[in-house]
Amino acid sequence: MNYAAADVKRLREETGATFADCKNALSDAVTWEEALKLVEAKRDKKAQKMQVADRETKQGGIFSYIHHNHSVGALLELNCSTDFVARSEAFRKLASELALQIAGAHPAPKYINFEDVPAEVIAQARKSIEEDDPSMARVPADKREEVINNKLKKNLGEQVLMMQPWVKDDTVVVGDLVRKVIADTGENIVLRRFSRFELGK
Repeated sequence: MNYAAADVKRLREETGATFADCKNALSDAVTWEEALKLVEAKRDKKAQKMQVADRETKQGGIFSYIHHNHSVGALLELNCSTDFVARSEAFRKLASELALQIAGAHPAPKYINFEDVPAEVIAQARKSIEEDDPSMARVPADKREEVINNKLKKNLGEQVLMMQPWVKDDTVVVGDLVRKVIADTGENIVLRRFSRFELGK
C-alpha cells in the first residue's frame, strides 16, 4: 500500500513496534488492517524466540496493587534478564497491569500458565467433559481428543492468568501484554509468582 511518514508514525503509536517493522508492514500490506496484523505477527514471533531462549531472568522486582477501598489487592514477582529493563517504564507498566488484572479479574486467576494447572484438576475436568457433556456424543472418534483439549482450555483457561481477557480490553488476552513487552524490550520476561488478597477471605 502507498503510505507516508505520518502513517509510519501512527502505526508506531498504535502498536509500539519499531520504525523498521512498521515501515516493512506498510510496504507489504494492502490495507491498514493487514499492516496491523503483520506488525502483531512480527512481534509475536520475536516474543516466542525470547521465551524459548535459555536466558536467566534474575532481575525484576516485587510489585503490588491495592484497590482504592482497600478490599482487594495483589502482590507479584516479575522477572527479566537485565536491570536496565527492570527499571524501564514498559516493564513497570506491565507489572502494574498484571497486578491490577490479578486483583480485578472475575473469576480470580489461580494459575499463571495452563501448564501450571495440576494434573488432578485437568483429570477431573476431563472426566466431567467425557461423562457429563452431552455434546460429546456427537463428536467423531477421530476428533474427540482435539475437542476435549479445546474444552479443557476454555473451561480451565478462565482460571489461568495468561489466558484471561484483559480487564481493560476484553479483546486482548493477558499473555499478549507480556509478549508485546518481550518483543519491544528484546528480553524474556517471566511472572514468577503472585498472591491475591481479598478482605474477609
